[in-house]
Amino acid sequence: MSRVLDKLGMRATRLTKLACFGALIAVLAAIGPAISFAQSAPPSSGLDVPTTKLLAIGTFTAKGTPDQWKPLLPAEVRDTVRLYLAGKIDQWYLKQDQSGVVFMMNATDPKEARELLGRFPFGQAGLMEFEIIPLGPIAPLRVLLADPPK
Repeated sequence: MSRVLDKLGMRATRLTKLACFGALIAVLAAIGPAISFAQSAPPSSGLDVPTTKLLAIGTFTAKGTPDQWKPLLPAEVRDTVRLYLAGKIDQWYLKQDQSGVVFMMNATDPKEARELLGRFPFGQAGLMEFEIIPLGPIAPLRVLLADPPK
C-alpha cells in the first residue's frame, strides 16, 4: 500500500512541476512581445544584453538594376569572400525575391559593419544599401536562472 502511495506522490510531484513549467511558458508567451521590444530599449531598462552579432540586410536601390550590377558582381563576390575568410561574415544568403543579400556578421559595432559593407563595389556605386540589426542573447531567459522558491 505504501508503494502505491509513494508512486501517487511521485506522480503528483511530476504533475505539479509540469504545471509550473506550463505556467512559465504561458507567462513567457504572454510577455514575449513586450520583452522583444524591451531588448532594444536603452541600457537603463534593466534588460541589457550584449550585442554578439549583427544581421545585415542588403537591398538593391533604384539604381541597382541588373545592367548596373552585373559588371560589378565578380568584384562584389570577391570582397564578400574576403570578409568571410577574415571571419567578419559568418553566414550569407540571397533573399528569395533576389532583391538583395543577408549576412550574419561576427561584429558588434554597426558602424564597423556599415564601413566594411560600404567598401563593396555595389555600395560604392550606390546600388545596395544595408539595414544593420544588432543581435544578442534572449534576455527573458534570465527568468529560468532564478532559484526556485523553497
